[in-house]
Amino acid sequence: MEEQNSTKSNSSDKPLKDLIPDGQGNHKPGKFQAFAAIFNGLGIGAFLGLLLGLSVSPVVSGVIGTISSLLAILVGLNEKFLDPIKSLRIGSFGLFSVVGILLGLYIRANNPFAPSLADKMNDYLEIGYSDIEARKFVTGFIRADSTIAKREANVLYSTEFKIEACDFLVYANSETPATELFNTFNTAGGIWEKLVTQLKKDLNEIQSMTTLLILRDSFCGDNSSAEATIVASQEITQLDQNSTLNEMSLAFENSGTPWPEIIFKLKNQFSQAERELILHSLIKIFNHE
Repeated sequence: MEEQNSTKSNSSDKPLKDLIPDGQGNHKPGKFQAFAAIFNGLGIGAFLGLLLGLSVSPVVSGVIGTISSLLAILVGLNEKFLDPIKSLRIGSFGLFSVVGILLGLYIRANNPFAPSLADKMNDYLEIGYSDIEARKFVTGFIRADSTIAKREANVLYSTEFKIEACDFLVYANSETPATELFNTFNTAGGIWEKLVTQLKKDLNEIQSMTTLLILRDSFCGDNSSAEATIVASQEITQLDQNSTLNEMSLAFENSGTPWPEIIFKLKNQFSQAERELILHSLIKIFNHE
């Protein structure tokens, strides 16, 4: 018993560094181990890099911070804990994360897998549209200040936003005083607050109030207590302040529920010049201008 206690006492008296095995032993990694480590880092790094480069979500900033912290911890360890295999894995992970991010950004910006405008033109001609009609469909996606036929933007450029607080807005109507109505939509927050801020900048009081009520009725629908998600499609997000009323109306009408209903209601309430102002104002919100 005394010998066992003595052995335990001697072990516990040793410094911590003597109890941890030295990671820099005489072990040398084989070629297969080195290849496996590089392949491991390549796969994970390229995967994460592509996800970061292709995504436009604000969540990505948190992911980047987390990955940076993990890499700082791994690379910052004492060298005795970094054997050659682990070093290869960490180095290849960091390198191919950068490669993956650059590749993802290139794909998102250029969308190389999408058909060219010439291909789209031929598709329209093949299904029976005239040459003039096909050109109108295709050239609607070309920027007014561009001399080069660009490809369509990737679907990742579409904007998605949640519709909340419909039950809070249900009592607002055309008889509500302007100050009270604007304050109600501001208090609802989210997309409603952005709409109020932008519409008040671009429109007069009556136009802003009417537009807000039309959007409220179309976004919220009959069920004011339910939450919904509205998508401003790639056709809408490609529009800019140089887009004509016809181009904007067509893009919104082709974007699915509830946009055709909104365009129909705007036509019944406003003149062409007023509708152009309203749609340009909405485009600023969706494009975060």
